[in-house]
Amino acid sequence: MRFMEGTADIWIRDYAAVQISKRRFVKFRYYPEYLRGNYEHLITGDEVLEQVRDLGAFARSEIILDGGNVVASTRSVVLTERAFRENRIRCYQEFRARLESLFHTDKCMFIPSLPKDIISHSDGVIRFLADDLVAVNDYSGVDPDYGRRLLRVLAQAKLATVRLPYSLRRRSDTEISSAVGNYVNFLRVGPLILVPAYGARQDDEACRVLEKACPRATVVPVKCTRLAKQGGALNCISWTISV
Repeated sequence: MRFMEGTADIWIRDYAAVQISKRRFVKFRYYPEYLRGNYEHLITGDEVLEQVRDLGAFARSEIILDGGNVVASTRSVVLTERAFRENRIRCYQEFRARLESLFHTDKCMFIPSLPKDIISHSDGVIRFLADDLVAVNDYSGVDPDYGRRLLRVLAQAKLATVRLPYSLRRRSDTEISSAVGNYVNFLRVGPLILVPAYGARQDDEACRVLEKACPRATVVPVKCTRLAKQGGALNCISWTISV
């Protein structure tokens, strides 16, 4: 385990490089819309890479992309459609091909962005449990229309789903909302799954869903209310790599 120094905030997943293979990484341009203007002092620069040069080869890309908007299995990569807007993309096919080349995959898919979610990261919506199985938020009680659109995209990609409880209600489309109630932003390290917990009845339900879906994993709840009030949870504050 390492701690990164000289960062502008705690959300390391977003400004760290994305691992492509055992010793290969891609550093995308970290310049999110939600931090431009009054919050640019919270944008961590590429100089943090100097602390991890020993991990392998780092390529750079001018594509604007937060690491939190990259959810991957060994075969597929999932991003939200926000990546189109931030990069002012007109030709989706060309953009997809560029990303698939960088990620060394032929299965780069885009899920709809959650309305009024200005961060709109895929790791707040979906996580792989296996190559053909994903955990997603259960939007039936919050935004059923969005939930149906999301499940349609995943069904087209032939991904099976399990649903985790979800109780967030977006209040503003101009401010970062609390993540209290989001369980899909868990941290997985090998056979260990650390699940955000909020002192709510849904905590146990989220753990049971993951234990059933991943019977060989050890599932541990971690109190995250104070952290999640800032807009993220366990996956957001960590950078996991395969060595």
